[in-house]
Amino acid sequence: MRITTKLQILMMLGAVLPVSVIIMIDQVAIGAGIALLVGLLGPYVAEEWLVTRDLQAIRRFCQHVKDGKYLVPIALPNELPAGDDENEFVSVRRDMNWMARAINLRESQLKAVIDELAAARQELLDQKEEMETVNKRLIEMAMTDSLTGLSNRRHFFDHLEQEVCRVNRNRQNISLFMLDVDHFKKVNDTHGHQTGDTVLQAIAAILRNRIRRSDMVARIGGEEFAVLLSDTDSIEAMHLAEQIRISIKNYSFQTCDGQSMRLTCSIGVCGSAGCNTEQLYKYADLALYHAKNSGRDRVAYYDCEAQGQATGEEQENQKGVTH
Repeated sequence: MRITTKLQILMMLGAVLPVSVIIMIDQVAIGAGIALLVGLLGPYVAEEWLVTRDLQAIRRFCQHVKDGKYLVPIALPNELPAGDDENEFVSVRRDMNWMARAINLRESQLKAVIDELAAARQELLDQKEEMETVNKRLIEMAMTDSLTGLSNRRHFFDHLEQEVCRVNRNRQNISLFMLDVDHFKKVNDTHGHQTGDTVLQAIAAILRNRIRRSDMVARIGGEEFAVLLSDTDSIEAMHLAEQIRISIKNYSFQTCDGQSMRLTCSIGVCGSAGCNTEQLYKYADLALYHAKNSGRDRVAYYDCEAQGQATGEEQENQKGVTH
C-alpha cells in the first residue's frame, strides 16, 4: 500500500471516528475527547505505521553495505514490483537489494582484475629481476677474462683511466707493474696448451691473493698481466713486485701428466709522478722490456724523473730504468 493511501486512511479515521461516536452515543464531550486523543496520538501512530519500521530496515541495510556485507538482503515478499500500489519504501528496499547485488558483482569483477594485475606485476618484477641478473652477468663477462677470472684488457684500461685522473686530481700516489711469464711459449710447445692454461690460472691466483681489494689485477693478453696499485708509491710497488716474483719462482706448477715444473717471470714497475694514462702504461711496459732483456726473472723500475733528464736512445731504453 502506498504511503499516500495509508495517510488518507489515517486522516479519514481521525475525522470520522469522533463524528461517529457523537452520532452513536449522542455525547459531544466524548466525541471531542476522542478527537483530541486522535490528534495527540495520531502523529505517533502514523510515524510508526508509515515510516519508522521501514526506515529502520533501510538503515540496517545501509550499515551492512557500509561494512561490506553486500549479500545480506532486506526481506521482501517478492523480487518483482507489485505494481503502482506498492509502498514507496518497499520499492526503495527492493532497489537497494539490486544495488547491493550489483555492487557485489562489480566488486568481485574488480577483485578479479586486481588479482590479475597483481599477478602481472609480480611476473614483470620477476622478469625484471631475471633481466637484471642476466645484464649483471653480461657486464661481468664483458669485463672478465674467461680463463683466469681476472679483469680483461678493456676493463683494465677503463679503470686505469679513472684511477689516473683521480690520483692526479688529488695528488696521490699510484703504481703500475706489468708481469710477463718467462719462456711461456716453451710451456705450450712442450706440455700443451692445457698445461699453459693451468699455469696462467695459477699465476692469476697468486696475483689475486697478493693484492688488496682496492687494487686491480688484469690479464691483458697471452701470458702478460697488469697490476694497478692505488695509493702506493714506487718503493711499496717494487717490494710487492719482488715478493710476487719470488712466489712464482718458488711455486710448483703441475703439467697435465702430473709432472712438476718451475717457472720465472719478469716484472716492470712504474709510479705515476704526474704521468697520464698512456705514459704510465708505456713506462711500465718499457721497464718490463728492460727486465726481459736483462736476463729475465727480475724486477725493473722505470724512474720517471731520470727519464725526464735523459736524452737520445737512453731516454727510451736505459736511463729511466733501474733494478
